[in-house]
Parts: sequence; C-alpha cells; structure tokens
Amino acid sequence: MDYDVLVPGNYFCDVIFTGMPSFPELGAEIYCQDLHVVPGGMLNTVVAMKRLGLRVGWAGALGSDFFSRFIREWAIEEGLSLDLVSQGEAPLRRVTVALPLHSERAFVSYVDPAPDPVELAHRHMKKRRIRHLHFSGLVVDGRLPDLLRECKAGAVEVSMDCQHREQTLEDPLLREILGLLDLFMPNAVEARRLTGRADVDGAAQDLGKIVPTLVIKEGDRGARCWQGEHCYHAPALPVTVTDTTGAGDVFNAAFIAARLAGADPLVCLQQGTVAGSLSTQRAGGANSAPDRAALQRALVLHTELLAGSPGKANPGNF
Repeated sequence: MDYDVLVPGNYFCDVIFTGMPSFPELGAEIYCQDLHVVPGGMLNTVVAMKRLGLRVGWAGALGSDFFSRFIREWAIEEGLSLDLVSQGEAPLRRVTVALPLHSERAFVSYVDPAPDPVELAHRHMKKRRIRHLHFSGLVVDGRLPDLLRECKAGAVEVSMDCQHREQTLEDPLLREILGLLDLFMPNAVEARRLTGRADVDGAAQDLGKIVPTLVIKEGDRGARCWQGEHCYHAPALPVTVTDTTGAGDVFNAAFIAARLAGADPLVCLQQGTVAGSLSTQRAGGANSAPDRAALQRALVLHTELLAGSPGKANPGNF
C-alpha cells in the first residue's frame, strides 16, 4: 500500500488529569475534576491526518503490556492501519502523565527502549511510495542526512516538529539536518531554546536562514510561517480550552494536509490553527482531533477573523 504521509515513531499513552484547582505540591494531595487515558505522542498527528482524509502510514511497534494493548484496540476502533506496526512479545511501555493548568501543562513520562524513527523510516520507505515523511520530534542522528538526501532525490517532502530537546544551533549535525528539511514546525518556546534567542522574531530570523519553510506555533496567538521573503500569520480560533496536550501535533496534521493539497502558506496556517484550536476543547490530541467536516465548519468562522487583514485567505478544501 502507498501512503500520502509516513510517520515513523513510537506511541505514547497519555494519562491526563483535567480540572486541577492548583498545581500539586510535595506532601499535599489535590483532586481534579476528570481523568482521561488516550493515545498520545506521534499518534496525535497520525489520527488527525487520518480523520482529515490522508492515507497515513504509522511505522512503529507495540509490546505485550497493558498500554500497548490499549493502543492496539484503540487504533483498530479508529480504523488506523497497523500494517507497518510490529508486535513484540516483551513489554513496550511508553506512558506520559499530563497535568494541564491555565493553558499550560507539565509532564512526567516513562519509556521502554523502542525502534528509533530513522530505522523505521529506512525500513518502510524502501518498500512503499510516499509523498511526505513527517517526524513528530527533532531527530539528531548521524544517519539522517543521507536519508533526507534520498528523500530529495525521490521528490519526497520531509517535515519535522521539535518537542523539548537540549540541542541548539551550535550543533553542526543539527544545522545540517534542518537545512535538508522542507518544513520545520517548532513552537515558540522550542524555537527560542534552539537559537538561544529571547524573542520569536529573532529565533525565526536565525532558523529562517537554514530552513526553506519555517512554521512557529504560538499557542493562543496562532501561528506564523516564514517562506522566502514572506511572513504569514493566522490567529487562533477563540475556544474554551480544556487541555492543550497534542494541539501542536493536530496543527501539524492539518497544515501538512493543506500543503499536500497545494494550498498556499496562509491557508495552510489557517487550517492548522483552527484544527489545533479545536483539539484543545477536549483532553488529548488524538481524542479530540477534528474530522474534515468539523474543520470546514470552523474554518468559516475563522475566516471572519482574517477579514480586513493583509493576505486574506479563503478556507479552501483538502
């Protein structure tokens, strides 16, 4: 089977406590209003892409543990293809506890060793035709430049999110990898950390010299995209926020879906920000990612926010 997008990586199972009155303190106990156990990590993007009509291939692994079984059952109910997912006999636990409060969140995670995304991408790209390769986090690996050059030779676009990483642009390998991407999609905090800049504009200036298309997600401020000499902005859709976990992953899915449909950067931004905004209304990105119909309805409302601004966008279709 061929795919529009290949997403190599390993699942997370998110345990999300919502409605906390305050942040927990050592030696004290608080009670939240609700509890959710949902797929997380790169599955936020995979599920969102599938709901938006893309043929998406998840290349990953599952184990024999409770969390792997939960993810397998959920994926089958969601209609995700597991053709590229290996099944191991040992536990493969990848769990995050998320504590959202006032539009921010803290995480505690545990992971068992698992196949790395470069290995997974190499393994499956040789056997199938794809249009786009997406990494859900920053991958700094000496094998990656050769893979990215193979993608360019085969006319396969490559995008990468960031997530929390300790590397900075002082790392030559990191700079080489970013320069071989087609699309880099950090959030504002990640962009500032990578560049050492105190402001997003400065970070964008540094990253824009390396990456052909740069997208920086700025939460309730929306997102911006730098491409060549142009900078585009789309505001977020005003919503009542329950949980921001996975919103950036859902943004990525909608932006890439629009890009693959040939939309211009402003339309891609609009669809990304709307999808990301919608996903914050429930707990977990995979749990709350909109389908095409829900996204199109919200895009009509979002277009009104752009009325009168430079580069007014039509919501478009994909």
